[in-house]
Amino acid sequence: MPYSVPRPLHVKWNRLFNSALMICAVLTERVELLCFFVGLNAVTLLITIHWGPTRWLIRPFEKPLEKWFDVPEAYARSYAMTAATERFEIALRLLFASLAVALYFCCPLMTWLIAVVMGIFMLISTFFGFCLSALGFIAARTFKERCRVRR
Repeated sequence: MPYSVPRPLHVKWNRLFNSALMICAVLTERVELLCFFVGLNAVTLLITIHWGPTRWLIRPFEKPLEKWFDVPEAYARSYAMTAATERFEIALRLLFASLAVALYFCCPLMTWLIAVVMGIFMLISTFFGFCLSALGFIAARTFKERCRVRR
C-alpha cells in the first residue's frame, strides 16, 4: 500500500483524539488508558494516520464535523506531514507514553507528569498546528546534516 499524505483535518483529529485520551487517562488515573494510547499509536505507526484508527472513528462524522474542525487554508501548512515527519511524531508519542507506563510501577507521579505534559502539548499542536515533535524532527535532521558535513 503506497503512502498517502493525511489531510490536515485528519492530522488535527488524530492529535485531538490522542490528547483527549491522554487527558482522560490523567483525570481518571487509569494506566489502562495509557496502554490503550500506546497500542493505538503503535497501530497508527504501522498503517499511517491516513488509514489509522482515529480516521476510522471520524469517517462517519467527517462531512458534518468538517465545518467545525476543518483547517483554514492559511493554517493548512502547519498540519502538513510527510512520511518521515509522521513516523517521527508517532514514534515520539510511543516513546514517551511507553516510558510513562513503565514508570507507573515504580514512580506513578512521574507517569502522570509525563501524561499531563503530553496531553497539554498535543492540545496546543491540535489547535495551533505548532508541534514540538516537528521541531524535534527539524533539529534531528539539522544535527544529522551537520554531522555529515564535518566528516
